[in-house]
Amino acid sequence: MKKITVIGAGLVGATSVYSLMLREIADEIALVDVDDKRANAEVWDIRHGFPELSKTIVKKGTYADCQDSDVIVITAGVARKVGESRNDLLLKNSKIMESICTEIKNTGTNAIVIVVSNPVDVLANHVAKFLQMPKGRVFGTGCTLDTSRMVALLADKLNKPTSAIIAPVVGEHGDEQIVLWDEVTVDGKHVDFSPAEKQEFAEAVKKAGMTIIEGKGKTYYGIATTVCALATAVLLDRPAKYAVSVPDENSDKALSMVCTIAGQGIVETFPYK
Repeated sequence: MKKITVIGAGLVGATSVYSLMLREIADEIALVDVDDKRANAEVWDIRHGFPELSKTIVKKGTYADCQDSDVIVITAGVARKVGESRNDLLLKNSKIMESICTEIKNTGTNAIVIVVSNPVDVLANHVAKFLQMPKGRVFGTGCTLDTSRMVALLADKLNKPTSAIIAPVVGEHGDEQIVLWDEVTVDGKHVDFSPAEKQEFAEAVKKAGMTIIEGKGKTYYGIATTVCALATAVLLDRPAKYAVSVPDENSDKALSMVCTIAGQGIVETFPYK
């Protein structure tokens, strides 16, 4: 039986559970939150959907569910508000993460742990150091979402399907992110953009999250599908390349790099210059 535990019943956590349920990659999904009332309500709402769409069982869980989970997704924490950077959340979410990691470690789980909470690069590193799992079994969503945003922007600009475009973004999930322009291809061919175009695209991707927050208050659909993509690669052992936050035991911060994600987590890293 394949099982996922999602920790955090906020909009990102609940939307991730909903997306994972529709994807049907797990037999069971447990949603854990300190607010039992909120977690129960989200589970009920998801379970009340049309039953023919998915056979995945969704339930309100506890940290004990981590023990036999294949994947643990951590989304808990304070969300960004208008005018805040991801790093503004560090002190609050570091304390929350320490409490969560203590609970996870007590279960003795060997699950793959995917960190979503912001600032994801720093928190992914903290979680990896705290849990002391084998290398590659803890990572953050990192620039996977930024890469998806870049692909969407280029697809719209070039009037191409997103499937035709490769456009990796690496570095920080934030203002210091880097577009690997030498690796950008459309229909398998390299495309030359002017310096002005490159700057325009890069700035649009950096600001995409805040633009959405200014428009509707939260971001959650994009990151939920990011969680689905990563969990699919792990649970189905279906190798795929994603720009995830790779923990570094010699640093206080993970760095997003293009990696192959599969059943054992990070199985290969591509250190582009």
